[in-house]
Amino acid sequence: MSESHNLYERAGVDDLREFYRTKFISDEVLDERYFKPLDRFDLRFARTMWIYDNVRAGSSVLDLGCGSGMLALLKRKGVVLSGVDLSEEGSVAARRNGYDFTCAAELSSLPFPNSHFDYVVSLDVLGHIPAEDKDATLKEIKRVLRPDGVTMHGIECNDPAVQKHYDEMTPEELRKFIAIDGHVGLEEDREHAARFEKIFQFVEWEPRYTLCLSSEEFVKQADQYGLPFESDFIDYLRRLSFKERRAFDMAMGYVFGKISDLHLSLPSSGLYVFLKASNASLGPFYNEYRDRRDLYAVSSIANEENYFCLDRSRKASFDDGWFEPNLIPPIARWMGRIGQITFEAERVSELTFDLVTHMPELATKPLGIEIFLDGEKLCAFSLFVANSWMSVRIYLPQTPSSGKHVLKIHADRTWQPRPVAGETRDDRELSIAVCNIEVRVV
Repeated sequence: MSESHNLYERAGVDDLREFYRTKFISDEVLDERYFKPLDRFDLRFARTMWIYDNVRAGSSVLDLGCGSGMLALLKRKGVVLSGVDLSEEGSVAARRNGYDFTCAAELSSLPFPNSHFDYVVSLDVLGHIPAEDKDATLKEIKRVLRPDGVTMHGIECNDPAVQKHYDEMTPEELRKFIAIDGHVGLEEDREHAARFEKIFQFVEWEPRYTLCLSSEEFVKQADQYGLPFESDFIDYLRRLSFKERRAFDMAMGYVFGKISDLHLSLPSSGLYVFLKASNASLGPFYNEYRDRRDLYAVSSIANEENYFCLDRSRKASFDDGWFEPNLIPPIARWMGRIGQITFEAERVSELTFDLVTHMPELATKPLGIEIFLDGEKLCAFSLFVANSWMSVRIYLPQTPSSGKHVLKIHADRTWQPRPVAGETRDDRELSIAVCNIEVRVV
């Protein structure tokens, strides 16, 4: 039995593969078409942007431990994107989200020929690979890389100053530690680098997240890992509203990016490193192939002739009545009481969209919805059932003129959802979630 399975047995976790499947596979839709340019500043995407800015357009990329497909954004650079995950569910999710090829396989036995990829990358994966399997995984990475190929990784690390080694933990401490993030192969940052140096001729690494963490990660590291942040600062973060947390994470992401742009060296915190390795000389550690023009020019997505989708069109803008796209499939934006979309189009003849609500007590108090286009009411209806998607199709007998249009949706009330136990309170005032907003023009 491997060391990782011994760890799971000690911690009372039944099956390694099942743990990863339930912990890290979701129903998120992460299609590269949905990325907003402003999200490049969001700390949630900082690791994705590091990979994005260091991958050559038109190259071939393998994403190890692809999960639901967080690196789908690379498709904007015209890469051929493959993914491998431990679970079939992760493989299917990534393929749905735009990967060209995905499969379920062990990372130490990759189903690809020699010298096949320009890049092999991973984010938050190596800390989940047990120590005795790491060298085999790195040798497989080298095997499938082309001779001048580059491998890049974001690696969570162990900090002995604040975290015991596995062997020093009690069964209860080990169970709690693994239950948080499933780490069975955390090492110190220098240990990770030393492993790569045994396999690759050129290795560079930089500590990250020493200064910049998301609001959620600050609280998590304090509560669950015991990192000694100032208590009043953590209390302040707990009280932030949804929009305030979003603003905090955007500011942190902006600083994170500037540290890279200015080539500032950070002290090692034992928390996280970025690492690049190759058997050919390495280029710049940051921004080697930085070209973000395709972040700003997302073409309209045509489902059939004369249709385009406002969700994914650069011709449409959503006002502050909408929240950031949610992770419910298909991807949707939650709306407050009133949401407005401004878009440019020829003469509009038809509108279609999907909507859902999770609002309680609809059977006794239906949710009223009104739809307006350019100030004219198109229809009104009531929702009696929650958690069920509904498709709306509206025909316009007299087509509005060409140019700028305003689509407005009114709900007669909102509700404030409550999260499951242990999660940060969601203080948004919500009514419906809307997606696949398509316009037909004549």
